[in-house]
Amino acid sequence: MRGVGIVTDASAQFLTSHFPGRERVHFLPWSIRWAGEHYPADDAELARRLPPSLVRREGPTWAFPTEEAIAAWLQPLMRRYDALLLLPLGSGLGELFQRVNEAAAAFAAHYPVYAIDTHTLGAGLGWLVQESAALAAAGADVFTLLRHTRGMSSRIYTAVSPRALTYLCRGGFLEPDQAIVGEMLEMYPFFVLEEGRWVPLHKARSSRHLLDLMQEFASEFVSLEKMAVLHPPQYFQREARNLHERFRHSHEGVPVKVAEMNAVTAAMLGPRTLALFVLAA
Repeated sequence: MRGVGIVTDASAQFLTSHFPGRERVHFLPWSIRWAGEHYPADDAELARRLPPSLVRREGPTWAFPTEEAIAAWLQPLMRRYDALLLLPLGSGLGELFQRVNEAAAAFAAHYPVYAIDTHTLGAGLGWLVQESAALAAAGADVFTLLRHTRGMSSRIYTAVSPRALTYLCRGGFLEPDQAIVGEMLEMYPFFVLEEGRWVPLHKARSSRHLLDLMQEFASEFVSLEKMAVLHPPQYFQREARNLHERFRHSHEGVPVKVAEMNAVTAAMLGPRTLALFVLAA
């Protein structure tokens, strides 16, 4: 198989299991450390086992491969494709992008391998990978893919309400005092992802108010291509269904998927998180 190969990691979540170019997508392996064990980053059961809070508990951490390990893993793929496009977890969400980028730079003199800072994760990253794979399967060259993917990444927006704020604290996105007080008050915080960093915008008064904020967030865009509502296995199922029903009426004709979030998103934001991904047209 020649043409362009697509490399991503388990932080990407695909809302459809089959899509054009799926055979060109390869997953860089890494793991999540928690409670003295290593779990594959795509371990679906991990999201169900995570505690609802990290107060006085050990939190999950990322075990990313080294630059050398990534370079060694890429070499067999270079024999299969004319070029590689690397689409890992966004740089503001962990060190993986930096390591992938440095590994790619080691081959730059003799092989076309390009890493893009996606600034996203979960369904947003899944959309990027899926579109890139489809274009590659249709015969697009790597420079066409670079232009398309960079443009598309600027149209992906994410809003989340992580009630287990101690997870954001362990990830370095929030101060410990803020996280503990927020959990004690049972707050519904509202964050958006900007340039790959979680930025707090609002504090919802209730779950109903939270849905109002998410609907307002989606309504800020003149036109939407698609949306995804993600929730953990044990939480926010009712709210996710209600939000989907709201969007059916307020954004008629825009596809909306509801799904359980993957292990990486749950481990990063906590297993009490409602997330909304939108792709602006």
